[in-house]
Amino acid sequence: MVFSKFAKKQNAALFLGAPEAEAESLPTSKVSLFDVYEDHHDLFGELSNEKFIVVGRKGCGKSAFAEYAYTLSKGDANLFCSFIRQDVVNMETLVQIGAVEGNESHSKEYLFKWLIYTHILKLFFENEASQDAKQFGLLKEFLKKNSGYIDIDKGEILELVKKHKFEVSIEQFKRFFKGKYGQDVEIKESRAAYYKLLPHLERVIVSVLQSPLNVENENSYVVFFDDLDIGFNAENKDSVDTIINLLRISKYVNNNIFSKNNIPAKAIILIRDDVERMLSPLGADIAKLFSSYATSLDWYQEEFLNKDKENELGLKKLIEKRAKNAFVKSCIPMSKSSAWESLVSEEFAPKSSFKYICDHTYFRPRDLILFFKPLETGRYEIPLNKYSVNGLLGQYASELVKELNNELSSFYSTIQIQNIFDSLKLIDKKYNCQYEQAKEIIEDNCNEIDSELLLEDLFNRSLIGTIDRGNNFVKFKHKISKKEVVEYSIDKNAYIIVHSGLKVYLQNR
Repeated sequence: MVFSKFAKKQNAALFLGAPEAEAESLPTSKVSLFDVYEDHHDLFGELSNEKFIVVGRKGCGKSAFAEYAYTLSKGDANLFCSFIRQDVVNMETLVQIGAVEGNESHSKEYLFKWLIYTHILKLFFENEASQDAKQFGLLKEFLKKNSGYIDIDKGEILELVKKHKFEVSIEQFKRFFKGKYGQDVEIKESRAAYYKLLPHLERVIVSVLQSPLNVENENSYVVFFDDLDIGFNAENKDSVDTIINLLRISKYVNNNIFSKNNIPAKAIILIRDDVERMLSPLGADIAKLFSSYATSLDWYQEEFLNKDKENELGLKKLIEKRAKNAFVKSCIPMSKSSAWESLVSEEFAPKSSFKYICDHTYFRPRDLILFFKPLETGRYEIPLNKYSVNGLLGQYASELVKELNNELSSFYSTIQIQNIFDSLKLIDKKYNCQYEQAKEIIEDNCNEIDSELLLEDLFNRSLIGTIDRGNNFVKFKHKISKKEVVEYSIDKNAYIIVHSGLKVYLQNR
């Protein structure tokens, strides 16, 4: 204590977390999502009503919320969650090889209904009270017999569909249906195309989830659709149509099968904001669907502009909790009362250290996790000084561009993306770059893409922003105030500027 202010600063190996939520949800994870997650957007509340879509930029925490809910379900006797992901099996591929001959237009509708119904029923049988329920024994056998057609993340389904088409074993289901309702399923064969069972499955799922066994236990069931951007191609009509069908079918199931029957079950879709922007104009019902059933995961708050209110920010609270967890796990004592102040020194006046760093990001949890990732090497003195922070910004900028590349790859080819970054470098170099000048640069470097549409898209993604020529007011789409009546659109009379984090990368490129 006496000599503490003269003590040498420590080189601390601090790990604030993994950029991917799934990597924090494993028994072996260095940072457990369960220890550091907080629902700063009240998504649990938002998704308790009619909403079933979570929209947000890549890295904003959509998957983290779903993984946290899944982790909670493992310790809660009445909550059951599962995932349907595209990381192993692309749903478009599955639709194509399992297409219903003569009924191709309905194949996607059938597939999504099948996946939702069977996953919810599987979750029902995870309920301890259902284990010894003899009245549902045949239904349980039916699900077990056809598990390869249900658990698509295991990859077995592709081989099964190639071998048996999409024909499932239905003997146990027919016996269950006959015993439950006194009616026959009018299919003579022991195997049948899965879609022929869907009307019967709808009836079964309603009666099972309305059964006293389920109601008395107050059980809830959730199926998350995640990683929908994997393999998504905005230029591919089938790829786009798959997502649109999933949205429409999820709305139908959530409203007509679950909500109207007072069943606490839901299919929840996690979707990127750029995909939502692209889909909304494609059908009158799609725009209405998003406005009625989606909740947005956005971390920017007006308080960011007020240094005195900085600690009220959700993003600041998030990184404070992660930093505190890192200090505790590393057995490094905090030098200040807060973990953030112990992590980063205040050498950035007139800005706070938090604002200085965040101004180079897109205000997402993944941005800050990526920024501090090099600290796990133990090569940095803590608290970080300005020199170290600027060094970390350079490393972060490279990671940021990888993220942006990934985002853009759903909409542009590899060559087009390369040309876009070349154009941004030239725009950044041009002092007081006017809209027409930016347009000319785009036309010279990206001649396959409409220059005005591309500039609008880059503005929507906040790769570029604008500076008002009169009052020098800076506008970036990711910094829209909740008080704004009209959404920001690109001002063709303003100067064009490049995002600060991207600027660091382009200048070092």
